[in-house]
Amino acid sequence: MAPPGGDDLWYGPDDQWPKHQNPSMREAIDRARRGGWHLRKTLGHGFGRIFCRRVEPGGAVCKVPIFTTPQRPEDRAKDILRAFRDCPHHHADQTTDLSYAHGLVDGAEKLLDAAEDFLDAEEATAGSEEAWQKAQDLLALATVSAEEVDRIMEIAQKFDAEARTLTQRGWVRGAEAGGSDGSPGSYVTLAEERMEEAADVADKARNRHDPTLITLKARVVATKGRIVSLRLRLDPR
Repeated sequence: MAPPGGDDLWYGPDDQWPKHQNPSMREAIDRARRGGWHLRKTLGHGFGRIFCRRVEPGGAVCKVPIFTTPQRPEDRAKDILRAFRDCPHHHADQTTDLSYAHGLVDGAEKLLDAAEDFLDAEEATAGSEEAWQKAQDLLALATVSAEEVDRIMEIAQKFDAEARTLTQRGWVRGAEAGGSDGSPGSYVTLAEERMEEAADVADKARNRHDPTLITLKARVVATKGRIVSLRLRLDPR
Protein backbone atom coordinates (compact mmCIF):
# COMPACT_ATOMS: atom_id res chain seq x y z
CA MET A 1 0.00 0.00 0.00
CA ALA A 2 1.08 3.54 -0.58
CA PRO A 3 2.18 5.63 2.39
CA PRO A 4 0.46 8.82 3.45
CA GLY A 5 1.48 11.81 1.41
CA GLY A 6 4.23 14.25 2.31
CA ASP A 7 7.93 14.79 1.80
CA ASP A 8 9.13 12.86 4.84
CA LEU A 9 11.30 9.79 4.39
CA TRP A 10 9.83 6.31 4.83
CA TYR A 11 11.71 3.25 6.03
CA GLY A 12 10.37 -0.28 5.87
CA PRO A 13 11.19 -3.19 8.21
CA ASP A 14 13.94 -4.39 5.85
CA ASP A 15 15.62 -0.98 5.61
CA GLN A 16 18.42 0.39 7.78
CA TRP A 17 16.70 2.89 10.08
CA PRO A 18 18.30 6.01 11.54
CA LYS A 19 19.61 5.35 15.05
CA HIS A 20 18.01 7.08 18.01
CA GLN A 21 20.53 8.57 20.43
CA ASN A 22 18.97 6.97 23.53
CA PRO A 23 19.78 3.24 24.04
CA SER A 24 16.36 2.34 25.52
CA MET A 25 14.51 4.11 22.73
CA ARG A 26 16.83 2.63 20.13
CA GLU A 27 16.16 -0.91 21.35
CA ALA A 28 12.38 -0.41 21.42
CA ILE A 29 12.31 1.16 17.96
CA ASP A 30 14.39 -1.68 16.54
CA ARG A 31 12.02 -4.19 18.15
CA ALA A 32 9.14 -2.61 16.24
CA ARG A 33 11.17 -2.64 13.02
CA ARG A 34 11.97 -6.35 13.39
CA GLY A 35 8.28 -6.96 14.01
CA GLY A 36 7.31 -5.44 10.67
CA TRP A 37 6.62 -1.80 11.53
CA HIS A 38 7.57 1.22 9.42
CA LEU A 39 9.26 4.51 10.25
CA ARG A 40 8.26 7.86 8.83
CA LYS A 41 11.28 10.07 9.45
CA THR A 42 10.45 13.68 10.14
CA LEU A 43 12.31 16.31 8.18
CA GLY A 44 13.19 18.79 10.89
CA HIS A 45 13.97 18.67 14.57
CA GLY A 46 11.83 15.68 15.53
CA PHE A 47 12.77 12.04 15.03
CA GLY A 48 9.58 10.77 13.42
CA ARG A 49 6.70 8.32 13.86
CA ILE A 50 6.48 4.56 13.65
CA PHE A 51 3.49 2.84 12.04
CA CYS A 52 2.31 -0.74 12.30
CA ARG A 53 1.85 -0.84 8.51
CA ARG A 54 1.80 1.31 5.37
CA VAL A 55 -1.76 2.36 4.52
CA GLU A 56 -3.69 4.78 2.38
CA PRO A 57 -4.57 8.07 4.10
CA GLY A 58 -7.42 7.45 6.53
CA GLY A 59 -6.71 3.75 6.92
CA ALA A 60 -6.63 2.08 10.31
CA VAL A 61 -3.12 2.07 11.65
CA CYS A 62 -1.26 2.22 14.97
CA LYS A 63 1.27 5.02 15.18
CA VAL A 64 3.63 6.21 17.87
CA PRO A 65 5.46 9.56 17.80
CA ILE A 66 9.19 9.37 18.48
CA PHE A 67 10.92 12.40 19.97
CA THR A 68 14.62 13.07 19.63
CA THR A 69 15.02 13.99 23.31
CA PRO A 70 11.97 12.58 25.15
CA GLN A 71 11.36 13.07 28.83
CA ARG A 72 11.81 9.78 30.73
CA PRO A 73 13.09 7.85 27.69
CA GLU A 74 12.90 4.49 29.51
CA ASP A 75 9.17 4.97 30.10
CA ARG A 76 8.70 6.12 26.51
CA ALA A 77 10.50 3.02 25.27
CA LYS A 78 8.06 0.88 27.27
CA ASP A 79 5.18 2.77 25.61
CA ILE A 80 6.59 1.83 22.20
CA LEU A 81 6.88 -1.84 23.15
CA ARG A 82 3.36 -1.80 24.59
CA ALA A 83 1.95 -0.32 21.38
CA PHE A 84 3.76 -2.98 19.37
CA ARG A 85 2.45 -5.84 21.50
CA ASP A 86 -1.14 -4.53 21.63
CA CYS A 87 -1.46 -3.62 17.94
CA PRO A 88 -4.71 -5.09 16.50
CA HIS A 89 -3.75 -4.52 12.85
CA HIS A 90 -0.35 -6.08 12.44
CA HIS A 91 0.15 -9.81 12.98
CA ALA A 92 3.81 -10.29 13.73
CA ASP A 93 5.54 -13.53 12.82
CA GLN A 94 5.54 -15.77 15.90
CA THR A 95 9.04 -16.96 15.07
CA THR A 96 10.31 -13.39 15.31
CA ASP A 97 8.46 -12.80 18.59
CA LEU A 98 9.79 -15.98 20.19
CA SER A 99 13.32 -15.26 19.01
CA TYR A 100 13.08 -11.83 20.61
CA ALA A 101 11.75 -13.37 23.86
CA HIS A 102 14.61 -15.89 23.95
CA GLY A 103 16.97 -12.94 23.57
CA LEU A 104 15.35 -11.33 26.60
CA VAL A 105 15.95 -14.50 28.60
CA ASP A 106 19.57 -14.59 27.40
CA GLY A 107 20.05 -11.06 28.67
CA ALA A 108 18.31 -11.81 31.96
CA GLU A 109 20.56 -14.82 32.52
CA LYS A 110 23.66 -12.71 31.93
CA LEU A 111 22.40 -10.11 34.39
CA LEU A 112 21.81 -12.82 36.98
CA ASP A 113 25.26 -14.25 36.31
CA ALA A 114 26.68 -10.78 36.93
CA ALA A 115 24.65 -10.40 40.13
CA GLU A 116 25.94 -13.76 41.37
CA ASP A 117 29.51 -12.73 40.59
CA PHE A 118 29.17 -9.57 42.65
CA LEU A 119 27.53 -11.40 45.55
CA ASP A 120 30.23 -14.08 45.47
CA ALA A 121 32.85 -11.33 45.37
CA GLU A 122 31.34 -9.77 48.48
CA GLU A 123 31.53 -13.12 50.28
CA ALA A 124 35.13 -13.62 49.17
CA THR A 125 36.03 -10.14 50.40
CA ALA A 126 34.45 -10.94 53.76
CA GLY A 127 36.48 -14.16 53.90
CA SER A 128 39.65 -12.26 53.10
CA GLU A 129 39.01 -9.71 55.83
CA GLU A 130 38.26 -12.47 58.34
CA ALA A 131 41.48 -14.31 57.47
CA TRP A 132 43.58 -11.14 57.70
CA GLN A 133 42.08 -10.39 61.09
CA LYS A 134 42.81 -13.92 62.29
CA ALA A 135 46.42 -13.57 61.13
CA GLN A 136 46.74 -10.29 63.01
CA ASP A 137 45.32 -11.88 66.16
CA LEU A 138 47.74 -14.82 65.90
CA LEU A 139 50.70 -12.50 65.54
CA ALA A 140 49.90 -11.20 69.00
CA LEU A 141 50.35 -14.67 70.44
CA ALA A 142 53.96 -15.57 71.06
CA THR A 143 53.21 -19.30 71.01
CA VAL A 144 51.97 -19.38 67.39
CA SER A 145 54.44 -20.41 64.70
CA ALA A 146 55.29 -18.15 61.79
CA GLU A 147 54.29 -20.96 59.42
CA GLU A 148 50.73 -20.93 60.75
CA VAL A 149 50.47 -17.18 60.30
CA ASP A 150 51.85 -17.45 56.75
CA ARG A 151 49.29 -20.15 55.93
CA ILE A 152 46.38 -17.98 57.04
CA MET A 153 47.74 -14.94 55.20
CA GLU A 154 47.99 -17.06 52.05
CA ILE A 155 44.31 -17.96 52.46
CA ALA A 156 43.46 -14.28 52.80
CA GLN A 157 45.36 -13.48 49.61
CA LYS A 158 43.49 -16.21 47.72
CA PHE A 159 40.16 -14.82 48.91
CA ASP A 160 41.24 -11.34 47.83
CA ALA A 161 42.31 -12.51 44.37
CA GLU A 162 39.04 -14.41 43.93
CA ALA A 163 37.05 -11.30 44.86
CA ARG A 164 38.89 -9.20 42.27
CA THR A 165 38.33 -11.83 39.56
CA LEU A 166 34.63 -12.15 40.34
CA THR A 167 34.13 -8.40 40.43
CA GLN A 168 35.80 -7.95 37.05
CA ARG A 169 33.73 -10.76 35.52
CA GLY A 170 30.58 -9.27 37.00
CA TRP A 171 31.28 -5.91 35.37
CA VAL A 172 31.85 -7.57 31.99
CA ARG A 173 28.72 -9.73 32.15
CA GLY A 174 26.60 -6.85 33.38
CA ALA A 175 27.81 -4.54 30.60
CA GLU A 176 27.13 -7.19 27.95
CA ALA A 177 23.53 -7.45 29.16
CA GLY A 178 22.91 -3.71 29.41
CA GLY A 179 23.64 -3.18 33.11
CA SER A 180 25.96 -0.41 34.17
CA ASP A 181 26.13 0.30 37.90
CA GLY A 182 27.58 -2.92 39.31
CA SER A 183 24.75 -3.32 41.81
CA PRO A 184 23.49 -6.91 42.23
CA GLY A 185 20.05 -5.62 43.22
CA SER A 186 19.69 -3.47 40.11
CA TYR A 187 20.80 -6.33 37.89
CA VAL A 188 18.18 -8.64 39.40
CA THR A 189 15.50 -5.97 38.96
CA LEU A 190 16.45 -5.46 35.32
CA ALA A 191 16.38 -9.23 34.79
CA GLU A 192 12.88 -9.33 36.33
CA GLU A 193 11.67 -6.69 33.87
CA ARG A 194 13.00 -8.68 30.93
CA MET A 195 11.41 -11.87 32.20
CA GLU A 196 8.05 -10.12 32.53
CA GLU A 197 8.26 -9.09 28.88
CA ALA A 198 9.40 -12.56 27.77
CA ALA A 199 6.51 -14.14 29.70
CA ASP A 200 4.10 -11.69 28.06
CA VAL A 201 5.33 -12.73 24.61
CA ALA A 202 4.87 -16.39 25.56
CA ASP A 203 1.33 -15.76 26.82
CA LYS A 204 0.30 -14.09 23.55
CA ALA A 205 1.81 -16.69 21.20
CA ARG A 206 -0.89 -18.21 19.00
CA ASN A 207 0.62 -21.63 18.25
CA ARG A 208 0.74 -23.20 21.71
CA HIS A 209 2.42 -26.37 20.36
CA ASP A 210 5.42 -24.53 18.93
CA PRO A 211 8.57 -26.28 20.30
CA THR A 212 10.31 -22.91 20.52
CA LEU A 213 7.48 -21.63 22.70
CA ILE A 214 7.62 -24.70 24.94
CA THR A 215 11.36 -24.20 25.41
CA LEU A 216 10.82 -20.51 26.12
CA LYS A 217 8.26 -21.22 28.83
CA ALA A 218 10.63 -23.67 30.50
CA ARG A 219 13.45 -21.11 30.41
CA VAL A 220 11.17 -18.45 31.89
CA VAL A 221 10.26 -20.72 34.81
CA ALA A 222 13.91 -21.65 35.46
CA THR A 223 15.12 -18.07 35.26
CA LYS A 224 12.38 -16.82 37.57
CA GLY A 225 13.54 -19.47 40.03
CA ARG A 226 17.06 -18.03 39.88
CA ILE A 227 15.63 -14.57 40.54
CA VAL A 228 13.87 -15.81 43.67
CA SER A 229 17.09 -17.42 44.92
CA LEU A 230 19.08 -14.25 44.35
CA ARG A 231 16.44 -12.15 46.08
CA LEU A 232 16.91 -14.37 49.13
CA ARG A 233 20.67 -13.82 49.00
CA LEU A 234 20.16 -10.07 48.70
CA ASP A 235 17.77 -9.99 51.64
CA PRO A 236 18.14 -13.19 53.72
CA ARG A 237 15.58 -12.02 56.28
